[in-house]
Amino acid sequence: MYKLLATLLLTFTFMAPAFSDDLKDAKQAVKHQNYQTAYALYKPLAEQGEVEAQYALGEMYSKGLGAEQDLKAATQWYELAAEQGHLLAQLQAGRIYFLITEDLVNAHKWLNIISERKIDDAKKLQLMAAEMRNDIAKEMTQEQLQEAQKLAKIWLAKQ
Repeated sequence: MYKLLATLLLTFTFMAPAFSDDLKDAKQAVKHQNYQTAYALYKPLAEQGEVEAQYALGEMYSKGLGAEQDLKAATQWYELAAEQGHLLAQLQAGRIYFLITEDLVNAHKWLNIISERKIDDAKKLQLMAAEMRNDIAKEMTQEQLQEAQKLAKIWLAKQ
């Protein structure tokens, strides 16, 4: 058992720089508008749980950069990054749920999470999210609102 743990630890230690290099290379590819290369670099990282890559794939699918525009795929990648606490992914998931899929519960949930998180550098974003959340709440039934608040509370409690 000890050998297995030591092997895994060493493997992940040596893999971290490779993740970092691929992430930097993907960002450079986007900067140079080489979206197919960026997509090819981001995809395996995102599949392995790298939050920045998940968010980037959400952006690429949302805008049709390096892949066919696919809002369902964009939402899935945003959701994965949002679950890991990526603030902009939470915002984008909330926006898509509200504007595109009209899933008011999940839209409210993510916008509520943003506005309730303790983040010093994001006050403007949090105010915007709270305003959007409050507007969405006006369109929700009491049951939907309670469900969204419950889901946000569960997510916040895990952090």
